[in-house]
Amino acid sequence: MNLKVVALTTPLLVLCACGGSAADSDATSTAATKAATTQPVQSATSASAVAAGNPVKGADFCAFLTTMEPRMTKDGSAAGALADLAIEFSSWLDTHAAQKPRTAADLDEASQASCPTIRTVVLKVLEKDSFASALG
Repeated sequence: MNLKVVALTTPLLVLCACGGSAADSDATSTAATKAATTQPVQSATSASAVAAGNPVKGADFCAFLTTMEPRMTKDGSAAGALADLAIEFSSWLDTHAAQKPRTAADLDEASQASCPTIRTVVLKVLEKDSFASALG
């Protein structure tokens, strides 16, 4: 898996540990902090990212979101929905190798242009206003 994808999805998987006690939350927080500080992060505004263009095809990503929305809604919580999204998005990336986003902002750009309605529904389930803040 591409290092950029790992940097994008690893915090998701760490942060999506559902349920548990306060001790679990502390452990998750510590793990998330460690993951965030050990993974290189590419700025959404870096010159090379802007020059490269968005690799995510809106129609393909929107089809993925359309498939995921009913499942995420049934998950019953934003944390559960985020975990489900993170796991399935990782699989989606494996089958869409040419579309690996540089940052979560690429997902926002593609979905805003191609499927604003389903984007809004999915982000509402995640209790976030953007994929950048959800996957942050």
